[in-house]
Amino acid sequence: MSDSRYRMYFFDLDHTILDFERSESEALIEVFKSRGVTLSSSQVESYRQINRKWWSMLEKGTVSKERVVVERFEEFCRLIDINFDANDLNEEYLMGLSNRAYFLPGAEEFLHQFKNAGRRMAIITNGVYRVQLNKFRIASLHRFFEFSLSSEEAGYAKPDPRIFAVALEKAGVQKDEAVYIGDSLESDFSGAQKAGIDFIWINPEAEPGKGPFMIARDFIELKAVLEGLEA
Repeated sequence: MSDSRYRMYFFDLDHTILDFERSESEALIEVFKSRGVTLSSSQVESYRQINRKWWSMLEKGTVSKERVVVERFEEFCRLIDINFDANDLNEEYLMGLSNRAYFLPGAEEFLHQFKNAGRRMAIITNGVYRVQLNKFRIASLHRFFEFSLSSEEAGYAKPDPRIFAVALEKAGVQKDEAVYIGDSLESDFSGAQKAGIDFIWINPEAEPGKGPFMIARDFIELKAVLEGLEA
């Protein structure tokens, strides 16, 4: 790669670098199996829908993260008609989730190449701090990223532009010197746009040319997009 247009490349973590759905399924199934309950694939999908709904509420600023992580399990238990303590479920689930970290296809190779090209990278995530910290360690993400900033550390959750302001200050760069790469239009794109930071949407189902942002469907396309910016 030639001289870069950007001095700092910020990434989302789950669904962008790491395969969250695989970790989520394994951790969820394990927690209920330890209680004698075998979840079906449809029940796992129901949990995912409930979980997405609660995290979307967090991104809208209507609930706290502390409420999200417990009430998602309360709602799920009501749905499957089982009476387990939601706090206990959440603690065990977060433990199981924090012990798993799988790269999405092409992610690790891309990060190696990008790091070797001298690019500075960091993570901005809404994920639970202690979970993300452990996944950062398990996947040895320090090989690639200077730091990982969680919403708990920053005091603001995406799409609040203030979490991006904290990241910019931590990295020592201006907003026009950075780009944010993520999978969510609701939190990642909206937050980057409000912060005045360029955005690249990485999504395997994205339609090229759709939307006021750059698009990559995988890490091969992401590399091509970035090389195109630097041509």
